[in-house]
Amino acid sequence: MIRRTFALHLLAAACGSLLALACDPPQCIESPAATPLDVAACETPPVAVDPQIAGAHAEWLENGDLVITWTSLGLECGTRAENVEIGLDCERTGWVFTVELPAALAVAGTIDMDAHPEVIGTMTVMGPSGSGKTGTIGDEPFFTGQLELTQLDPGCVTGVLHGFGSGIPDPTLGGPELNGGFLAPTC
Repeated sequence: MIRRTFALHLLAAACGSLLALACDPPQCIESPAATPLDVAACETPPVAVDPQIAGAHAEWLENGDLVITWTSLGLECGTRAENVEIGLDCERTGWVFTVELPAALAVAGTIDMDAHPEVIGTMTVMGPSGSGKTGTIGDEPFFTGQLELTQLDPGCVTGVLHGFGSGIPDPTLGGPELNGGFLAPTC
């Protein structure tokens, strides 16, 4: 059962066949350009990095909260899911997940996402059959699965995702289910 609303934009209609042929993919990407992140400060996670994750980064907020973003796209450090624009001029495929953990949860250990509605979640998903953005609504948990944090240093956050995702069964509109390690250098 899907418990949250999901905005759906049909890119195919907006990018008719003539526009699709004339569309230059680098011009279609409206998010910040990728910048190499230094993972030297990151410990190796206890399991292999999930191959669906092209990049990740973390941000420590002044109040002690921790923001982690995972993506299949190359994004500048500090770009969150809500900052990635959905292009209507041409098709692109990818996803961005962002979580904001309260300071009390930003410690080594495993977090069952279904049990923590206070965790703020957002995602942007783009695919050939549709795209959308959604995030925490009300007091219901946003992401499902588990987030295991193994390293929390000023330079890097490392961990493992277990069945982590939106819980939306359509992988195009709900993004992937992530299972594996991640390295998230801090911005």
